[in-house]
Amino acid sequence: MDLNKLLAKKNTTVHQQYVDGHMLTVKETAEYRWFEYGGQAVQSLMNLQTPEELVLPIPQSMLLFLLWKKAPLKVLNLGLGGAAFERTLATIPSILLTSIEVSKPVIDIAKKYFKLPQKVHAQCQNAEQFITNTQTKYDVVLCDMFVEEKSPSFLFKEDFYQRLKTITLDKSVVLLNMYVETDEQLLLALHEIKKHFPYIALIDFDGYKNVVVVCSVNAIPSREELSKHLVQFNKLKLSELKQIIPRIRYIPYKA
Repeated sequence: MDLNKLLAKKNTTVHQQYVDGHMLTVKETAEYRWFEYGGQAVQSLMNLQTPEELVLPIPQSMLLFLLWKKAPLKVLNLGLGGAAFERTLATIPSILLTSIEVSKPVIDIAKKYFKLPQKVHAQCQNAEQFITNTQTKYDVVLCDMFVEEKSPSFLFKEDFYQRLKTITLDKSVVLLNMYVETDEQLLLALHEIKKHFPYIALIDFDGYKNVVVVCSVNAIPSREELSKHLVQFNKLKLSELKQIIPRIRYIPYKA
């Protein structure tokens, strides 16, 4: 998907409102719908004909865990956005998904314009407060949160990962979509993550400053193992993973 070509096409604004001081705009072409929040970056791109399919490589890479984690799974998504993960994971009955979104207007927009499934429990709460107070433990945590198109500052602090560790099960995996502006910023985040999740893998993307960080207390499958799992995987259409898996870089584990 070439986003520049998408944006060059004629599009229609279907909704617009200020949310927490920033303009949130929902746009669409004949084929796709998305929103822009606090800037012009395309967020939560949805195919109008097949809304359950993830269109872009970054969200597809966030579902890498499906290749080796066995259902049933309790999944926590921090950052609802346009409900992309919710639409996709709702097609797998053995996944119980809870989504946390700090903005009530964003939840409302996800319901009205982005087909948020009724079976998904979407809770309006600050992510940090939720992971501090919840008594539930999860198999998988997805973190896809942005503030003015940048990652929130707590993603670069140890306290967040310490609390995440307390709400995850023994063989859990955490996947973070991080907007990284400098190598130093990435190194800072990795230093804090590794204190609580010693196994880490990174995925970068051409044309994006985003890095997906996969972290766990257990070894993450190798590229070869993931490629074998992908051949046998038929639950969802994740066409970008074939190109994504060779890009995975593993941070050396030190006991």
